[in-house]
Amino acid sequence: DVAERLFEAARALVPRIRALAPQMERARKLDDKLIEDMDAAGLFSVLVPKRWGGAGLGPREVNRIVEIVSTGDCSLGWVTSFYILHNWFLCRFPIETQQELYKDRSSVRIAAVFLPPGEAKPVQGGYRITGRWGYATGMLHASHAFVPVMIGEAAHWAMVRREDIEIMDDWNMSGMSATGSVTIAAKDVFVPEKWTYEIPKLMAPTGHGGMIHAEEVHQYPFTALMMAPISLTIGALDGAVELAKERIKTGKRIGVPIIDSPLSRIRWAQAFEAAKLMRLLRDAATEEVLERVRNKIPPTLEGEAAMQIHLVTIVHGVKDALRLLVDGNGSSGYRTGDQILRSSLDVGAIATHSLGADYDSTMDRHARWVHGIGLGPTDPVPR
Repeated sequence: DVAERLFEAARALVPRIRALAPQMERARKLDDKLIEDMDAAGLFSVLVPKRWGGAGLGPREVNRIVEIVSTGDCSLGWVTSFYILHNWFLCRFPIETQQELYKDRSSVRIAAVFLPPGEAKPVQGGYRITGRWGYATGMLHASHAFVPVMIGEAAHWAMVRREDIEIMDDWNMSGMSATGSVTIAAKDVFVPEKWTYEIPKLMAPTGHGGMIHAEEVHQYPFTALMMAPISLTIGALDGAVELAKERIKTGKRIGVPIIDSPLSRIRWAQAFEAAKLMRLLRDAATEEVLERVRNKIPPTLEGEAAMQIHLVTIVHGVKDALRLLVDGNGSSGYRTGDQILRSSLDVGAIATHSLGADYDSTMDRHARWVHGIGLGPTDPVPR
């Protein structure tokens, strides 16, 4: 079974990931050899069609792989999710672009940025791209980047080679610090027309170059894959619950075994149950979207909003559960390099990201959408 082989490959890497995590955090970048080995194991080609040598799997498998990897390190889980998803986007570009990029590999490591749009000056055969973009997650190990530009009135992604990109190492964070999320810039870089594509079409279920592929995932809207990055929070909580269980069984506090403390046992039980509840919500939300896809129900604003509400609930539910475990460890839980503390800081950073965002404004916006009030003047364009 292809999926189980990939799950096992991810599980086998977890001890190594955990051992490398403190070093990667200090270096503010992921380990080079680890990324290469994950690529070679096929962990970034989960959604790539079999015709290009990928696994041709779907959202459930992506969620699980990101979850497993993140029991070792959240930064690595975050980058893994994007490398997987960006291959899905690439497989929607024109067929000649896909043939060119996948001719000697089954996955392409691509960073991507959504805002702000850069300049695309039309020239013979393509465009001259100029711009500066922040938060290019995964750029330090990528061969290309998708950067946003305006072509006419439409937002496009233009694919730029690593050698044509200037990288500014400015990602200094107390959480998610190993992602290597940098600012990138391009100045008058030529990009062929076949390396550009309208972003709304890349998000849509049909009307793109991925329609040539037999795998059903290439007829899904992006909403079906939105739980992939957030699955890292569930993996982080799994890892913390596992570690906390061992500490409770073997540790002492002021000479008294922790296992004898009812409050410590209660905190652990609450975190344990939170992990299960968040996974159930993630899986139910994914199945909800897939059911609409199977019934050929077009994506709606209300559907997008419901998925976003589920997503924010998961992130903040995990964040609160991790705080329970950190606070239960006392002052010793704040030692530099402590895995539970690091996971808590990482998920805290994710909770402020545009995918999790400010809780109040995000929940209000998507509640409005579910209630049918519609888009406000400052709302993002839905997928």
